[in-house]
Amino acid sequence: MGSFIHVYTDGGGIREARVPDNYMGLGSQPYSLMLPEFRRSLLASLVVGSTAVRSSNIVTVTATAHGVPTGATYIGFRFFYPGSPSLAAGWYDSITDVQTNTISFNAPGANFGSESVNGAAIYTTETTVWSGALPANTLTKGSEMFHRALKSSTNSANSHYLKCKIGAGNTFHSAIPSASAANAWSVGYVMLFDTIKAAMVSGSMASGNSTISIVTLDPGVDQPLSITLQLSAASEFMTIISSTFEVIR
Repeated sequence: MGSFIHVYTDGGGIREARVPDNYMGLGSQPYSLMLPEFRRSLLASLVVGSTAVRSSNIVTVTATAHGVPTGATYIGFRFFYPGSPSLAAGWYDSITDVQTNTISFNAPGANFGSESVNGAAIYTTETTVWSGALPANTLTKGSEMFHRALKSSTNSANSHYLKCKIGAGNTFHSAIPSASAANAWSVGYVMLFDTIKAAMVSGSMASGNSTISIVTLDPGVDQPLSITLQLSAASEFMTIISSTFEVIR
């Protein structure tokens, strides 16, 4: 016989309306996936010949005209340090000071004198900001998943890549802000249109550019998820401020 709901008529009355057989009920409502340990983060390419020292658990990187805005804007963001002889490469929590030619961050440990950072080269390696897993059976045939990210970067014509990947390295969100899109709300989209086939579209709200791909994706097993940042030139920076996944089943 089917199900019915009460709806309002144009005249202000109430009538019964039949619910279509293919209505998915509460299961069609969107819900967000939590990202454990996600932190707002800043990646900087620095410059050729950058150096660093550590004193009283604070590391100060000297990189002339490094490009990160001075002041309090990015204080408290995680900072990726490309590595030096006395301090391993990795994310450190968090930035304490930004001046025109220096960036300081917390990194407890023994003091060390001036050391070359990243072998004196700029840092342009794709770097993982967050990684986790999409639990098995989160997506079913007809499901949709969005990734939304708020990002900022140097206002230049150089490429600043933000990517979100699922499964075996499938990039379904690839945002490349340019001079006209240094700060943008960006979105990636996955739609499981068959039992193991997914369509993926990515783009930036600021640029309107997008690409599409069709990949094999098994929703019945946990699928790796990751978010990465990458820069392409000296004196550039990029941040990711927020990141959410929304699933509609």
